[in-house]
Amino acid sequence: MPKGAGFAFYGNHSLGDKAVVWQRPYQPPPEEPDSEYPFWLSTGRVLEHWHTGSMTQRVPQLHQAVPEAFVELNREDARELGMSDGSRVKLVSRRGELTLKVSVRGRGEPPPGSVFVPFFDEAYLINLLTLDAHCPISKQPDYKKCAVHLEKA
Repeated sequence: MPKGAGFAFYGNHSLGDKAVVWQRPYQPPPEEPDSEYPFWLSTGRVLEHWHTGSMTQRVPQLHQAVPEAFVELNREDARELGMSDGSRVKLVSRRGELTLKVSVRGRGEPPPGSVFVPFFDEAYLINLLTLDAHCPISKQPDYKKCAVHLEKA
């Protein structure tokens, strides 16, 4: 028997145990960048902290590796805004504001017009800036993106 034979990951024997992907109509985002809020804010995880960091923040090595949340900027956007690694920036959305340290030499580089903030740090509640909208199809909250503008802090 070949390696992996007999294991049905998707459990769909009628289609050769292949994944079933349902095509859904495009749903535009409830908010997009504009002249007042020109940047996309995207939230997400960092490798060291699982979800909210409630457990990983207590592990000294993980906490030391990434001790607090930050805002990662595209290098060109940071230069145009006069911001550099370690400076502070105020992110402002239609719902709130938050001041964080800037990272321009991070692990990734957001595309121009985008900023990234991890959500593990309870001292910086990034979801106070994000949307309270829900996807009409999946019913999932839309905490992953919203429009913001940046100000030097």
